[in-house]
Amino acid sequence: MVSKHHKKVLVPVVLLNFLVVSPNLFTQTNNDIVFSKKINSPIFGESKVSYCKEKTNPALLTWSEDFDKPKLSKSDWTYAKGNSFIYKGNLVPGWGNNELQYYRIGRGKLNTNQNLFIEDGLLKIQPIYHKNKYKKYQFTSARIHSKNKKSFTYPSKITFCFKVPSGIGFWPAFWLMPDKEINWPKGGEIDIMENRGRISNISSSALHFGFTPNNKATLVGEVLIPQKVKFQDHFHSITLEWLENEINFYLNDETEPYFSVNSDMESFKEFGYPFNSSYYLIINVAAGGIYDDYWVDKSAFCNDKNCSNQAYPNKKRFLIDWIEYQKLN
Repeated sequence: MVSKHHKKVLVPVVLLNFLVVSPNLFTQTNNDIVFSKKINSPIFGESKVSYCKEKTNPALLTWSEDFDKPKLSKSDWTYAKGNSFIYKGNLVPGWGNNELQYYRIGRGKLNTNQNLFIEDGLLKIQPIYHKNKYKKYQFTSARIHSKNKKSFTYPSKITFCFKVPSGIGFWPAFWLMPDKEINWPKGGEIDIMENRGRISNISSSALHFGFTPNNKATLVGEVLIPQKVKFQDHFHSITLEWLENEINFYLNDETEPYFSVNSDMESFKEFGYPFNSSYYLIINVAAGGIYDDYWVDKSAFCNDKNCSNQAYPNKKRFLIDWIEYQKLN
């Protein structure tokens, strides 16, 4: 979720109810390579609420999260707060991507807020558009991470069963950042899943690595499914298979990866391979930003805690059913 995408918008534009904002220097990238794979699985012949793979035998798991309690666990998760971070002593606004949202922290016994709560056995992250602004921001959302609480490494499998929000400007993601303190992107970044709310049949995974934000490489793996299926209308699962010197990504119960990399690839020979290390997990939904060329449709977002302005509130929320982490021998 830092400096994600190679496309640029050079001139700010305002069009009707859509917002487009110009990028900052931190988001400039190079050496981006995109791989795409179409998957038309037989399971898509049947309309199902969930296409997620079958859950793993609990006895084989190292850690799992089913969100079966109303309280977000403080022993596993910490909230990020605000709209910026510090990079080499400098404040970087918009999380380095010109994102519009301010992340709010959880409070109270349930450790939740208007933007994140657990309901019906699902973690729900709900970006909100505030007509009167929250602090100085029109958008709020939530971002949680496991830094200093839960660590993930290879060889392993990490699987998420989720449903993404629909609408221009939504940017949900699961991703991993290094446990060790190291300036981005030297330690690498693994984006297990990120999605554009505007595009119904494409979801992406990505790896970021290199020496500086402007001297790096990005490998992107796009998985394409039939238009009739739509990521936003069903639960899907993404599995990261994380091996020494090799990383594979799988959709649902597919046995062949849609995106696969190994340390022998040319990009790694140039920039090094940082992924044989330990990382922490991040889950969030951004609003706007570089990933979809800064487009935002304000009317697609909830306006309050109950999302009372939307006919189907859950279509405007990032829904996470379960997470599994399995260490491999």
